[in-house]
Amino acid sequence: MPERDAVVVGSGPNGLAAAIELARHDLDVLLIEAKDTIGGGTRTAELTLPGFRHDICAAVLPTSAASPYFSSLPLHEHGLEWVHPDLPVAQPLPGGDVAAVFPDLDETADHFGVDGRAYRKLIKPFVRSAEALIDGVLNPVLGVPRSPIVMARFGAVGARSAQGLASRFSGDRARATVAGAAAHSITSLDSSFTAALPIVFSALA
Repeated sequence: MPERDAVVVGSGPNGLAAAIELARHDLDVLLIEAKDTIGGGTRTAELTLPGFRHDICAAVLPTSAASPYFSSLPLHEHGLEWVHPDLPVAQPLPGGDVAAVFPDLDETADHFGVDGRAYRKLIKPFVRSAEALIDGVLNPVLGVPRSPIVMARFGAVGARSAQGLASRFSGDRARATVAGAAAHSITSLDSSFTAALPIVFSALA
């Protein structure tokens, strides 16, 4: 095997970003992937019937699509197309009910019924400043954020536990939405900072 400047193991979003950035700096990079296709958790494949494509690890990929880094790359020139579903988030509830987050904030608030007003009040500032929020969340923290007011507001809410955030609501739909998003943190929902994911996912819906 020829000698390389860098070897990156795994071609998920982070591995791809690392390999691309190293190559941009004129390094000879070897990217190693065990699977048949690259992409890691962002891969899509025909898993059931011919013509029916499924995401391997996720139903929606809001942070990948909104990523400042990936947005800076001409990925569309290489065939990448982000698919934005009409209903990006849904949580099944007992009795056949469902908790859903729609792309339209008002539609989601109406769906949450008694919790609609509280949900709208919580999420609306982050929807209005979604670009600044993602810039602050996904870029390296190298000093004062470019949107300090947005990030201060996010920190005040996101530093809480998901359990604490859910206590703002009385209905099952809003509470299940918080829990479902926070579960992506893969930690106890009474842990600090687990409220951050429900805020980010709702703002990007």
